[in-house]
Amino acid sequence: MDPTDHVMVGAALARLGFNGSWDRLIAGGGVSDLLDRADADLLVAAAILTAHGDRYRLLRDEPPFRDGTTMANGALAYLQRAVQHAEGGSAGWDGQDPDLVLRQGRSSARIAGVLAEWVVRMPAVEAALHAGQCRFLDVGVGIGAISSGLCQRYPSLTSVGLDVVPEVLALADQEISAAGLADRIELRQESVADLTDDREYDFAWLPQPFIPRQPFEAGVRRVFEAVRPDGWVVVPLMTPPALESAFERAVVIHAAHVLGGGPIEVHEAVELLEQAGWVDIAQEDVGVQVCLLARRPALG
Repeated sequence: MDPTDHVMVGAALARLGFNGSWDRLIAGGGVSDLLDRADADLLVAAAILTAHGDRYRLLRDEPPFRDGTTMANGALAYLQRAVQHAEGGSAGWDGQDPDLVLRQGRSSARIAGVLAEWVVRMPAVEAALHAGQCRFLDVGVGIGAISSGLCQRYPSLTSVGLDVVPEVLALADQEISAAGLADRIELRQESVADLTDDREYDFAWLPQPFIPRQPFEAGVRRVFEAVRPDGWVVVPLMTPPALESAFERAVVIHAAHVLGGGPIEVHEAVELLEQAGWVDIAQEDVGVQVCLLARRPALG
């Protein structure tokens, strides 16, 4: 079981992130507050930090832990989902808790940085960015954090964000307008299963954990048609860890059902991508998250 799944580990991460102690701590600063120290010591036991005298260092140098506010939003969203589930919530996202939607969305801002690191492996995407005409498809746009982050990194990039929940899109419109990006990010209330765009995008984000199986399977094919030849898709998966205990696998499977997409094995996702025509499929592990990168073949 990933220690961050423990309720008090998540609470410690959220507290340190929101009060500013996390960023000071991982930069090499000390901890004077007794409760901050208790939180930090718990995270040492969870193998997230390592202690060196009265100083701490980041042991799990993964994107979710590199920024305190982003990390805190992710940890608190996890805790809020647990409470929502305990109170009888349904699977997936219904947009009825705007605070949860905002926190989950803000925690996803880190993904823009990960995608930016992977662009160098996508020659056609890199070329389109240099040419000033790159277009991104953001499936399950949420509050637009990924699209916003990419547009801020790449001044010529434009994006289309899809979501099926009107309340979520209303929040996205507010966030994107506040960031001054409304002219570069188009929002649509549309399922990826209904997407009819043809060769419009250079790369796409297709988050399996949030998409029920039937629209996800259709979406793999629809996104293939929507991406230009030599374009790419990035597909994060909710896949149970193969070599862990039965309990640890059950935790991931349960979380997958709560998120709405359900669990999927890597080989199942690869087969779906291959059947749709995607090639050069590569697996990337980002902490406990598995992502697949795949390319649409060039013409001729």
